[in-house]
Amino acid sequence: MRKFLISNLLIAGWLFSVAAVAQEGFPLDGTWRGEHAAAKGAPSTVVMIMQWDGKQVAGTINPGPTGIDFNGAQLDPDGWKVHLAATDAKGKPVTFEGVLSDLGKYSRVITGTWTQDGQTHDIRFVRE
Repeated sequence: MRKFLISNLLIAGWLFSVAAVAQEGFPLDGTWRGEHAAAKGAPSTVVMIMQWDGKQVAGTINPGPTGIDFNGAQLDPDGWKVHLAATDAKGKPVTFEGVLSDLGKYSRVITGTWTQDGQTHDIRFVRE
């Protein structure tokens, strides 16, 4: 009886952990951090927080007093292409085009190009 109870508890624990991982949510949800080369080769860190509300992806780029809010980031499941467009405080466009990979992992990756202030940089975001 004791072995039966222990094995059932182990099975229940395993099923619960599988269900918990399956409930991670939309692939873009979360905090994403990346770096690109900036002026004089110094790295520039970009942080994005994205949330899926059931209809669209919204969020903030570099949260804080100078953060840029955005609405309508797009994820095309055919090739897992990501597109994000925003406007900074000066009214200039900020765009990101990338491809989502490592979908089965918590630390997913988006690799692509970041365009801001008329400059385009290669960047790799990792979900934290």
